[in-house]
Parts: sequence; C-alpha cells; structure tokens
Amino acid sequence: MNDKDNTARIMNLADYNIGIKHNGELLISLGKSRFETAWKNKRILWSSLLARLSKSVETPETHAEYMKMSKEQQDRIKDIGGFVGGHLENGRRKTGSVLARQILTLDLDFPPADFWDTLMNNLEINSALAVYSTHKHSAGTPRFRLIMPLDREVTPDEYEAIARKIAEKVGIDLFDDSTFQPTRLMYWPSNSTGVEPFFNYYDAPFLSADAVLAEYPDWTDTSYWPESSRMTGIRKRQADKQGDPLEKKGIVGAFCRTYNITEAIAKFLPDIYTQTAKPDRYTYAAGSTAAGLVVYDGELFAYSNHSTDPAGGQLCNAFDLVRIHKFGDLDDGKEDKSGAERPSYKAMATLASEDPATIRTIDKDHKDSAVLDFENELPDDDTDETWKTSLLRNENGDIRTVITNAVLILQNDPALQGIRFNELSGAIEVKGRLPWSRPSKYWRDADDAQLYIWVADKYKVQFPENKFTKALTQVADSRRFNPLRDYIRGLPDWDGVPRVDTLLVDYLGAEDSPYTRAVTRKTLIGAIQRVLEPGCKFDTVLVLDGKPGIGKSTLLRKLGGVWFSDSLSLADTRDKTAAEKLQGVWIMEIGEMQGTRKADVDVMKGFLSRQVDEYRAAYGRVVERHPRTAIICGTTNSTTGFLRDTTGNRRFWPVTVNGGSRLSVWDMTEETRAQIWAEAMAYTAEGEDSFLDAEMEKEAAKAQQAALMYDEREGQVIDYLETLLPDDWYSWELDKRLDYFRQRDVLAPEQQKGTMQRARVCALEVFCECFGRPKQQWTRRDGDEIVSIMARIPGWERTGATARINEYGKQRVFTRCKR
Repeated sequence: MNDKDNTARIMNLADYNIGIKHNGELLISLGKSRFETAWKNKRILWSSLLARLSKSVETPETHAEYMKMSKEQQDRIKDIGGFVGGHLENGRRKTGSVLARQILTLDLDFPPADFWDTLMNNLEINSALAVYSTHKHSAGTPRFRLIMPLDREVTPDEYEAIARKIAEKVGIDLFDDSTFQPTRLMYWPSNSTGVEPFFNYYDAPFLSADAVLAEYPDWTDTSYWPESSRMTGIRKRQADKQGDPLEKKGIVGAFCRTYNITEAIAKFLPDIYTQTAKPDRYTYAAGSTAAGLVVYDGELFAYSNHSTDPAGGQLCNAFDLVRIHKFGDLDDGKEDKSGAERPSYKAMATLASEDPATIRTIDKDHKDSAVLDFENELPDDDTDETWKTSLLRNENGDIRTVITNAVLILQNDPALQGIRFNELSGAIEVKGRLPWSRPSKYWRDADDAQLYIWVADKYKVQFPENKFTKALTQVADSRRFNPLRDYIRGLPDWDGVPRVDTLLVDYLGAEDSPYTRAVTRKTLIGAIQRVLEPGCKFDTVLVLDGKPGIGKSTLLRKLGGVWFSDSLSLADTRDKTAAEKLQGVWIMEIGEMQGTRKADVDVMKGFLSRQVDEYRAAYGRVVERHPRTAIICGTTNSTTGFLRDTTGNRRFWPVTVNGGSRLSVWDMTEETRAQIWAEAMAYTAEGEDSFLDAEMEKEAAKAQQAALMYDEREGQVIDYLETLLPDDWYSWELDKRLDYFRQRDVLAPEQQKGTMQRARVCALEVFCECFGRPKQQWTRRDGDEIVSIMARIPGWERTGATARINEYGKQRVFTRCKR
C-alpha cells in the first residue's frame, strides 16, 4: 500500500472499530501531513480511534537506517498524516488556535522495556488509555505514545495542567518535555522494516478532567505544575544555545541591552502580562492560568507555561518575547522560514530600529567600538541626541546609507558644528576645532577624507562618496555666512572725527587737494557698497604713485585686514585666474603698474568693467556667478608715468604720494581702522554714491594725463610735428620728405624752406618719417607706443577720423587742435 492509499484509509475512521465497554465520541482534528493548512475538525468514537491506532504502516528502511537519517528525512518518512486530540479554530494548527481538547496525547521518549506492565500496575491510573509505538521504537530502545480520552472538552490551559499531572503519576521524567503542548501533532503509527510495532489499550471509564484538576491546590497557578528534572538543564541548554542576549550583534543585542524582560513587558506588553506577587512571575492576561511566565537568568530570558500564550513553551529573550506578541501572526503560513527571514522578525527589527532608547544603545555601541583615535575628539555626553531617532535605519538598527542620513549627521553631530560655507571666499571653512588635527580654518582635500573616515568610524556607516559630498555641500551651505558683511554691520558708530577724506594726506603725504580728498572718499564708499551690494558698479582703480617704502601697500593691507590680497597681476586678467583670486578679497592690490603693454591694459580695462564674474571653478560642474565684493587698487613707483593712452584712463584715479606724513601707517590701530570704515559707512548710509562729480572728473583727467607714460622719443616727435612744411609737401615722394626732415637745419638759402604748419599725422607716418624706420618693420606695439606719445603732446587730438595719407593709405589720424 503506498502512502497515498494509507492517507485515504486513515481519513476514513469509520472503517475502524474495536469492541469495548466504555465508549463515546471525542473531538479530533485530522491532517494529511505536518504541512496541513486546513485541518478537519471531526467527532469520532473512542473505539474507532483505538482500531486505527492498532494499525501501523511499515516503511521500507531499516531501523538502523532510519536512526542515521537527518531529522528532516525522518519527518518525511513518518509523516503519513496525523491528528490533534481536539478541535482547531479555522483549521489552523498554531499557538492560540486550539478551541478545545478531549484526547490526552503524550510522548514517552524514555520508557522502560516493561512500561506497559508497569502502567497496568499503577494504582493511580485507572482510566481508559491506549499505548502505541512511534517510528523510532525498537525492542532495544522503546518509544511509546500514551493516549487517554477525557470525559469532557477542556481548555488548552486545563489540558496542559491535566497532562502534566498524569505524567507525574506515570513518571514525568519518562516523557518528552515538550509533549504537553495543546497544539502538538501526533503521527499515525508507523514502523521501520523489521521492527514489531506495539499497541495495547485498557478499557475503563474516560479520565475525569475535573478530578485531576482538583488534585492541584490551584491548577491555574502554573507554579504548581510539575516538570521533569531535566527542565532546569534544558532551559540552561536552550539559553546557552541562544547565547547571552546582551552579547548578540545587531538589533537583537541592542534591544536586549536596552530592555531586560521586565522592562520590555512594561514598555511594550503591559496589557499582555500582569505582574504577580512573585517578582519573577507574570500571568498571561488572556489565559485562564496564572503565574505562567517565569523570568530567568537575571531577567535575560522568560519561559511561558501558558498553553494559550503565543510565546508558550519557548525560552524567549526580550526581543523575541515582544516579537511573538506584536508580530507573531505575520508568520502564519510562513512557518518554513527561520530566524531573520520570518516576517515577524523583520517587523520587530523595524520597531526596535525606530525605538529611541534602542537607537541610543546602538549609537553608544558604535561610539564605544570606534577603532580610530581622533586626538581632538570632543565630549558629547551632555548633548541632546534625540536627533538620532530621525536617522533611517535598516532592520538591524544600522544607519542606512541614504543621503538624508548623511545630512542629519553632518547637521547635528556636536563635533561638526563648525563646518560652514564662507560666501565671501566661496569655500567651506571651519570655526573652532574638529575631531582631527588640522593646520588652518580653510577646508582642504584632506579634510574631506578625515571627515568621511570619522563619520564611518563613529556611526558605523559608509556612505557612497558622491552622496556624502553632496550632503557636506548642503549642510555647509545651510550655515553660510559672510564675515566681511558681518564686520561692516558690526562696526561701531562713527565718532564724528573726519578721517576718510585726508587718509592719503595723513598717512602717505599726498597733496591735500579736493581731488585727493574726493577719490579717497569715493574709493572707500565704493568698498562699502561692494560689501552691502555685491556686484554693484565700481570700476575705478585708486592708484598710489610714490617711492618705495613709504607704506602704500601697508595702508591698503591695514584697511583690508584679512580680506586684503596683493596676488593679482595684469596677466591674470586674461582668463578666469583673476576672478578666482578675487574670491574672499575686499581690497585687491595690483603692484607696480608701470611698464605694462597696451594689450595688457586693454584687457585690464575690460576686467575692471565687469561687475559679476562667471566661470566654472576647478573641478566644478557648472558655471557659477560671482558678484564682485572686491575693489581694486594699484601701486607704482613710476617716474615716467604708467598709463599708455587716454582711452579708458577714466577708470584710474592716480594720486601722487610723497611720504613724510604726519601719521605713521604702521601705527594705525584696529580701533582707528574701524572708525575709518564707520565713517565711510555713515556716508553710504546717507545715500552718497561712489562717482566723481563733473568738476572732479576734470581734475581726474588732469591727473590721468600726468600719469601717462613718458617716452624719451617724445621730444623728437614734437620737433617733427612742429617743423614747417613746404606748400607742396603732400606731393613729395617719401625719400624726398625723409631728406628734408633730416637736413632741415642745414638748408641753403636758395633751397626751399617750409612755410606751412602740419595739420594732421598718422602713427605709421611718425614711425617711418620721424623715426626713419621702414614700413615693413611696423608692429602693433610700435603703433601703441606712438599713440601714447601723441596722447601726451599738447595741441593734438585723436578724434577717430580717418584720412588717406600719401603711400600709407587710409589711416586713423591725429589732428592739430584749433586754437
């Protein structure tokens, strides 16, 4: 007969019957296998059940082969279907689903060979019963199952109390310690090949449930329930197998280090268990028995003897006790999954990972386990760490590697509060100290690495670097500040003593003139405006022209303080270098302006005109706008001028400084500096702008004219221009004109002399005829130099007009001014 045929016959219990005197209907649930999900609640006669138990199914393996198999293999062989001695709710066999029991079923794992005879001689057992062998049974190692019908339906709690009392009468050490569970499945009889199965029964009245319960002082108090002498050792072995909950890694250990059994019940299960008079015992509130939950090992474990308790029969740590009660129903239909794969575990892990107290334990564990020694680590024992409850965590309580967590850590960790973004410099910098040693307040690439490693070590989370970098950028940006604006807004009130207008007079010995006063004042007002309104129009350069060592640069450095720089050169203005150097600067000095090429000056003019610099920083991804905060000042010790031509010279405000001033710039105090800027701030607040009026523009033009570079050839050009020309000059050939100019002072009386004053000239004409250079050697630089010379010569102007001049073709010309 194959297994399928066996199952079919087993399910039809009406086919079985044994003639007995004491008979009656009993509750039973039948299942085709241990995996049954829809058990069939039935009523059967005791005689029919006896008849079925008397028939053992033989399987093909030998007993020796069976005993060598794994538990899973053994379960598969002996699983020919089975029964539960009562009715199950909705056909589900799980803790709490037993509606009633009426058949006592107990496994004897340690019976003597003459167990049946001993049982029959036991005067305390005088009720109907049956005994049959289980699949592990052999003549040398007997294994039996004791079956006893009850005279009424009993509750699961009553069932366990009755089962334990009967086991005590027979000898409780003979029984499997887990056999008292009301949900326990009993397989139908089967045996290995070559093993003679055992079956016998005793015909007597059904066991009186009430009589057995009455033998207890109070059967509802589980402390009276008997247990085998092995149970203390079993619980110890179970505890040893589970391991110390306090030593467990991950979320389970963290939860158990946060809550012992008593604390976990008080916090999460106050309606599930009630405290008894004994501090180590609790009563399952939904059960009918009392004091069934026992706390062991210094509140590390609890064992519930309540048969209807979902945690009944299990040694639980605090995590598992809460898990079973909160989320145990999630495991329905997923009993094949184990440990962390069970839905209840995942749900409990989520609960624990969102529990503030558990999170504090996890974070303390992380801090205590930090392996790196950061010499500047700051104590944070007194800081508020409630923000850590907002961190997103996985089911083990570990911090997830999402960017929002990186932001939370960087925003809230007390040791990282000094990281901020300096709007002026356009870079991250640090106020105060960080956990690692560093040389300055400015952020370095090394600080990126130090921060990343420090967070990984402290919080045990390794964020993807791109996420971490973005989080750092966001947090620093949220703490943006402008130290220069803060300085200006924090200036003291002006004391009313004028200092601004005569600043260059008092400290550098400049001429005390309306022009000097005006350009000094407007420059300082422009500096204030650039701070309050970055990018506002201010494209002029105050140029201090004087001998070395009198304090020109020192004065600018004193005024600018930490926001002064002298790193800019004219060559920098050709690309983004100059714009980058302006970041973080208030007063930028361009030193030694003389000797520059006209091409450099032209680039400089365009650079000065810009109010907003747009460029992509090194390693940057996008072009960014940087409204200017800086003003630019120049210094020179030129004795021959520093401006090459009048075009665009309006941007330069030259002031000659001679030294020998009444005040020493090196003695300027911070208080004096603050009052100078406070005065400039007062003028700005009154609405004064940074532009010269028409009268001062004229004075500036004079200063700019005086600052034009002097060329030693200027006299030669003047002589050339003032030489009188013959009336037919413009019809002469080049060679004749050159000879005339070279020999004009030695012409004989009979030779033609000039009578006409030159009215126009072009630069190429001066190059070839005044300097005697061939046209083929002409360069743009030559043209720039001649234009600069012409710009200095009074009485001539460049109007932009063009004219055709001899063999030079169409040229831009200088014309003599009309008197």
